[in-house]
Amino acid sequence: MRVGIIGAGAIGEKHAAACQAVGVEVGWVIDRDEARAAKLADAHHATAKADPEHLWEDGSVGAVVVGVPNCFHKPLAIEAMQAGKDVLLEKPMAFTAQECDEILSVAESTGRLLQIGYAHRFTAVGAGAKQVIDTGALGEIYHAKAHLHLRRGVPGLGGWFTNKQMAGGGALIDLGVHLIDLALYLAGEPKPVAVSGKAYNKFGGRMKDYVYESMWAGPPNYNGVFDVDDHATAMIMLEGGATIDLQVAWACNLPSPSAPDSVVALLGDKGGVSFELFGDHLLMRSETARLNSETRLALPAADPMASQMKDFVKAVESREHGVGASPVEGRRVQAIVDAIYKSSETNRPVEF
Repeated sequence: MRVGIIGAGAIGEKHAAACQAVGVEVGWVIDRDEARAAKLADAHHATAKADPEHLWEDGSVGAVVVGVPNCFHKPLAIEAMQAGKDVLLEKPMAFTAQECDEILSVAESTGRLLQIGYAHRFTAVGAGAKQVIDTGALGEIYHAKAHLHLRRGVPGLGGWFTNKQMAGGGALIDLGVHLIDLALYLAGEPKPVAVSGKAYNKFGGRMKDYVYESMWAGPPNYNGVFDVDDHATAMIMLEGGATIDLQVAWACNLPSPSAPDSVVALLGDKGGVSFELFGDHLLMRSETARLNSETRLALPAADPMASQMKDFVKAVESREHGVGASPVEGRRVQAIVDAIYKSSETNRPVEF
């Protein structure tokens, strides 16, 4: 299998490394910055170009990875599928659920396989929690917590990440979508019925006063734009009565002994499981012999990007989705994001 990598930034590098790890050949690297494309292409003996026209015409490349700023997700995914390529599309799927519908329509009309890059399904803790839940050990799952609080984690202050026109949103659409997808995936993909949420921008109005120790996707551009949310919170009501408590922040002053402060937990009537989003073990609480019990499950190390690529290759070959997020699931996440933003603007719950 040969793939094209569209976007030679940090995420493109990770996807290229994942290809190498699972024996997938990188045939092309496309980036508007052709010098950056050439650097990544040289490392993988691939061809570099500034635009994808020649990639579309290359019949030996059957699939592409789209890892570019959010505003380009929809047009490039559509172009790729219309050119006959299967697509691994980085999250978020698009700016809105309506845009997701446009992408879905093209996927259906062209018959191409489309997978959304929710890599936390493939982490040691994500995969381990799913394995535990699928045994039935938790019983009926009625609530999930999905929290990630970064103390100072605004990426590329003043760059495309903080520009709504290019990113579509802030912490919610950057990190929150991972949490929403993971919670829904672990809970068995229940449908949302209502959302009540709030999005905040508390650091964007004073960028020059933003104190930080490091900044990925930096350095800061103090003449740039910061018109997106840096913090979002929501209660998501699901079909059947279950709920998700979502908390996500690029930057906040939450006292915590560790950074980032993250927890994902699934509560069932027979047991519960929790883990740190970037952790290496699960904590389980249940009852054993009519006694309360707690178990720490150590997990083997995992390479989520390589596992995701392996799953994508299998899906392309079988023409069926595996663990990776389908476009319908990606659209569901985006519909929840849309509802959180709408609820925040109107100060009212939003029903589906």
